[in-house]
Amino acid sequence: MKLFSIFILFIPNFLYAEILDKFSLACICDKSINALKYFDCKQKVSGTQLDILENKSEIQVYSSFDEKIYKANTASSEELSLLYETEEYISSMIIDSNLSMDFSINYKAYNKIWSYDLKCVSLKKE
Repeated sequence: MKLFSIFILFIPNFLYAEILDKFSLACICDKSINALKYFDCKQKVSGTQLDILENKSEIQVYSSFDEKIYKANTASSEELSLLYETEEYISSMIIDSNLSMDFSINYKAYNKIWSYDLKCVSLKKE
């Protein structure tokens, strides 16, 4: 029974492996979207570098854009969902297996969400 319990604890890390193996990431606004949305993204977000932080109890990612530490929210081999929450807002990043990222901020008081599509590239040397 102990062996089964230990195995369950490590399953989320196995599920993240494919995307996490590509970190660190450099992410910029996605040029493939329409020109107005791309321009707006460049004005507000521009770009970020994402780095995994050493933490054995949970997966954490540091974003150079807002200088925040995001915590993993969901486990999937196809998607990595990261959250940073304060009393005023929830900031999230969803990165898929193609390294396309949706960055969004939900302002709680106004129930207003804005989001941008970014494209990431792996900085890991192979």
